Amino acid sequence: MKRLFKAIPGRAWVVLIALLLLGGLAALYQASLKTGSAIVLLVPDETALTRPVTQAWLDAASEEGLSVVAMTDDAFLRYGGDRRSIAGVILPDTVHPQASELLVNQLHSYVKDGGHLFITFDAALLDTQNGHYAAAQSRLSGLAGVSYAMYEALKDKTTALGPVYGSRDHEKTLSFQPGKLDFKTSARLPLGELTTYGYPRLNYSHFRTGAPQGATAMLLSEQGDTIVSKHTYGQGTVLFANLPLGYLKTRTDAYLLHRLLSYFATDLLQQPHLSPVPDAIGGLVLNLHVDSNAAHQPLLGLERAGWLQQQGPFSIHVTAGPDTYLEGDGLGMNLNTNPEMQAFLKRQVAQGHEVGNHGGWSHNVFGLGANDGNRDRFEPFLALNHTSVSAATGAVPRSYSAPMGNQPRWATEWLRREGFKGYYFTGDNGLGPTRSFDQGRRADPSALWAFPISSYLRVATFEELGDEDSNVTTEDMANYLGNLTRYVTDQRVARLFYFHPPAATEHLATLDVLMAEARRLGLLERFRWYTMEQLADFMSRRELAQWQITRADGRSGGLTARSSASLDQISWVFPKGGTPVFKIVKGEATVRQDGPNWIVTARGAGQELELAWE
Repeated sequence: MKRLFKAIPGRAWVVLIALLLLGGLAALYQASLKTGSAIVLLVPDETALTRPVTQAWLDAASEEGLSVVAMTDDAFLRYGGDRRSIAGVILPDTVHPQASELLVNQLHSYVKDGGHLFITFDAALLDTQNGHYAAAQSRLSGLAGVSYAMYEALKDKTTALGPVYGSRDHEKTLSFQPGKLDFKTSARLPLGELTTYGYPRLNYSHFRTGAPQGATAMLLSEQGDTIVSKHTYGQGTVLFANLPLGYLKTRTDAYLLHRLLSYFATDLLQQPHLSPVPDAIGGLVLNLHVDSNAAHQPLLGLERAGWLQQQGPFSIHVTAGPDTYLEGDGLGMNLNTNPEMQAFLKRQVAQGHEVGNHGGWSHNVFGLGANDGNRDRFEPFLALNHTSVSAATGAVPRSYSAPMGNQPRWATEWLRREGFKGYYFTGDNGLGPTRSFDQGRRADPSALWAFPISSYLRVATFEELGDEDSNVTTEDMANYLGNLTRYVTDQRVARLFYFHPPAATEHLATLDVLMAEARRLGLLERFRWYTMEQLADFMSRRELAQWQITRADGRSGGLTARSSASLDQISWVFPKGGTPVFKIVKGEATVRQDGPNWIVTARGAGQELELAWE
C-alpha cells in the first residue's frame, strides 16, 4: 500500500515536545481514565507522537475543546478495552495503518460490550509482520457495518477519487456550517456536494465500499460509496470515516476532521467540551479589506451612514502604500500623505474597531508577485505597511490579511516574529481560529492564530457574485449571512466573513440582513462581534487551561480546572441531563441553561475552579 505522504524530519521543538509527551503520557492517560471522561487517540507506539498527523488530531481535539489523550496499543491492551474507563476510542488515519490481530479482536470486544469507536480510512488495515493487507477486506469492516479496502477483489481499483455528498438531514445531524454543501448545482441532487473556497470541486481519496450492512450512511461518494457512517455493533457504536482526516488537516483542509471529531465526542458520547468563544457566546469576525484608494469614499460613506458606529468591533485591514496594480500607478491609499484617511482610522480605533495590515504596501504587486523564493524583495513591503498603519493609528497592528490570499511561508514567519496574533487564511475553510499547517508541517508554537474564511459554496465575498461560474445570487448571499449568524449563535462558535468597502455601496441590502440579525441576537445576549486580536488572545489563554471532569456515578460529578492565567470567561458546555444541583467548591463561576446544554463560565481573575453537582 502506498504511503500517503513522506515523513517530514522533526525540528528541535518537535523533538522536545515529543520527549515531554513520552515522559508524561502514562500518567496523563491514567489520570484521565480514572475520571471516566477520557477519549483516547490510539497510536501504535510512542514514536507516533512526533508524526504531523498525530499532532493534527490532537490539535483538532484541543481546538474543539475536547478531552482527548494519546494511548499506545500496548496500554490499551493492558486496560483490556474496559469501556468503564474509556469514554471512546479514536483509531486515526495515516499513523496507524498496521495492527495486530490481538488489537483488532480487542477493539471488537470493546465495542460489543458497549464501547464507542471512531475508525478512519486506513487504520488497522495492514498486518504487523510484513505491512501487507491483512485480509480480503478491512478487518474492521464488521465494526463499521460496511465492507471497505477490498484489495483482494478490486486490486488497483480499491480506491477512488471524487467529491463527497450529503443530505439535508445529515447536514443538520453533523451540524455542517451553512454554505458547505451545494444543493444548487450538485451532480447528485437532492444530495449536496461538499465545497470549499477557490476550488471548482473537492476531490477526496477514499476506499470503494460495499453496500452498508446495518450501518447508516451519512456522507457518500459520487459512485455511492460510504464516506461517513454510523453503526450499532453489539451494545456499542462505531463512527466510520472513509477519508484520511488527519492527513487532510496537515494539508489545510481540516473541516471534516473537526466536524466529525466534535460529532463523535459531543453527540455520540455526550461529552462536555470547552467553548472556543468567551462566555460561550458565538459571533463573527467581520474583516474589511482596504485594498486601494477605491475604498476611501466608501469607507467615509459607511461612517456617515452610522454603520461603523452602530455595531462592531470589526477588523479593518489596510494596504497603505501609494500604488496598487503596478509600482508607480498612484492608485493606492497612500496613507502616509492622506490626512483624511489617517483621521478616519484614528476614529475607528477610538470607536473600538481593530485596524490591521492588509499585507504588503502595494496590493496587487504583492498579491501577484510574492512567493517563497523572493523574500528579500517583498518582505520590506510588510515592514513598510506595518510602519505606516502604526503611525496613522497610534496603535501597533496585531492582525493581518494577505493581499489576494497570497501568504508565502516567510510572511507567516514575519508575522510571528513581529508579535502578530491573528491572520486571515484561505485554507481550512469554515473553521474558527486554528493552528495551521504548511505543506504538512505544523507552525512553530506562538501566539499567532489563523482565521479561516467562511464562504457560501465557492464564493467568499460580494465581488465574486458576478463570476460566471459562481451561480450565486445576491439573494443567496443575504440568506447565507443570516443563516451563518444564526449558526455561530446556536453552535457557540466564531467564524470570519470578509468584504471590500467599495462593494458595500452595491450590497447594502445584503449587509443590512447581516446587521439586523446580529442586532437581534445581540440584544438577546446570544451573539457578539469579535476582532481577530480579541479571539486570538482568548484562544491563547484558553490553551493554558487544564481541566478534568470526574464522575462518581451516573448522576454526580465535578469539574476541576487550573491555569497559569486567569480563567475568566472560559466556559464548559455540558449536555443537559436532568436538573443537577451545582455547587461551586472553589473559585467563581456562573451556570446557565442554553437549549439542550448547561454552560459553566469561570468569572474573575482566579486561576482555579472546582465545581460539583448531583
